Amino acid sequence: MSKTDFENKSLIVIIVVAYILNAVFTLTGHTCFNNSNTEMLFFQIANAFAISASVMAGRYTGLRGQHVAASAYILMGIAHGISLASLSRASINVDRGMTMVIPMIPALIFIFWCNLYPLWLRILGLLPIGFFTLVFVNVQTGHSYFGWPLTLGYGTLQGIEILWGIYLLKDWKQNMIKREPL
Repeated sequence: MSKTDFENKSLIVIIVVAYILNAVFTLTGHTCFNNSNTEMLFFQIANAFAISASVMAGRYTGLRGQHVAASAYILMGIAHGISLASLSRASINVDRGMTMVIPMIPALIFIFWCNLYPLWLRILGLLPIGFFTLVFVNVQTGHSYFGWPLTLGYGTLQGIEILWGIYLLKDWKQNMIKREPL
């Protein structure tokens, strides 16, 4: 295995593991007391993994010639960064938290250009757009940030991100098989 092959494989492994750890740390945070230091720490760690995975996915998709998707992953990293910035040691800044929707929506739309994913997975990205739009509207109209739209927004986004990682792993494996000498 060449240095480039090792680097590309490392990208894929980091993407898949980091998106899974994002979901694991988020779920673990939900088992803690609301707005506790421990809950916030788990959410912060989860966001750090999501940022890392998104940046790495941007690099890999760019290497595969998927430049619009690579840019979309940069926007996803920014969205996760805003989510991270909304977390303090003991609470969530709602005004900051809801603004993650602003870069996330175009990111999920731009993923439509990524032909490394099946169409159904690209269309699935409309779900978190819908849920997070409800969160944004709720906050803008003076209603609660917390509730089922936020939970389903993060849940569907994290599930989709794990699926992206799996499909990028499949793509990498297919490319490695094509390059193997007979």
